[in-house]
Amino acid sequence: MAKKKTITGKITGPAMKTISEPISGNSSGAIGNIGKKVIFETSDKKIFNFTRMQRTVKGRWASHTRVRKKPKKQFLGPDADSITFTIELNAMHGVKPRKTVNNIEKLIRTGKPQTVVIGNKRVGKNKFVITEMSESWETILNKGEVVKIVCDLTLEEYL
Repeated sequence: MAKKKTITGKITGPAMKTISEPISGNSSGAIGNIGKKVIFETSDKKIFNFTRMQRTVKGRWASHTRVRKKPKKQFLGPDADSITFTIELNAMHGVKPRKTVNNIEKLIRTGKPQTVVIGNKRVGKNKFVITEMSESWETILNKGEVVKIVCDLTLEEYL
């Protein structure tokens, strides 16, 4: 039987309210998301996270050749940021590999910019588009049931 926690406090005026909620062993945690279609989370029922996230921030430069001297560099401005990471879609961890791949593929094919959030904080100031996904179908069972797909994603800043 789950333990109960009782919280008592004022809502408005003199009225008192008691809230009872079970405390269970379920520890769920939102890790982040790409828009509303790709939500990274861990819980007792589901593990959907990413590894090897790499963000690239760079500038645009021109190189001007000079006679008998090294080229002169000229800063043209910032370039679009990019993000790469790997995700493992494993049915044994409560994720639906094919459905998730299809959702990501829709985001790529429509080109709709998405907000990228990690740990309740937005990554960068602008939205990102998923420009590339490579899939490795690792485990396939009888009748073509896909158990595990590993994907590498590339996102670029949308300006």
